[in-house]
Amino acid sequence: MAHTAPTVFSEPAHRVARWGLPVVLGVVYGNWVAVNRRHGGPITGADVASGVWSAVAFAVLCIAVVQVLRRLRRDLHALHALLRAVFAGVALGFLYSQTGDDIRPVVITALLVTAALFLLLFYRFHTRADA
Repeated sequence: MAHTAPTVFSEPAHRVARWGLPVVLGVVYGNWVAVNRRHGGPITGADVASGVWSAVAFAVLCIAVVQVLRRLRRDLHALHALLRAVFAGVALGFLYSQTGDDIRPVVITALLVTAALFLLLFYRFHTRADA
């Protein structure tokens, strides 16, 4: 008999979270982008527009990554970890680039975070694989 993990929430709650969480994260991300672009100055229309577009892009890409990951085989641990790490690294790199800093520390930080997250996720997926 196959053992399944107990679930705390019902299927409708999972469905709402599957679509709602990327939207909420997108709103937080878009706000963060707008704040980084302001550099402590007054709020401008360009900052707000950048924040809105960043929020929409983040939410859409987050949903797309989740949908792609749901269709992949579960035993492809490296691919699962790589997709999630690249998404996080690119999101962090774009967020950092909005501060106006030089491009070298932006790229280095994004690559280091991507590599560290890949290693962490690969280890987690590999050690918790179904036997």
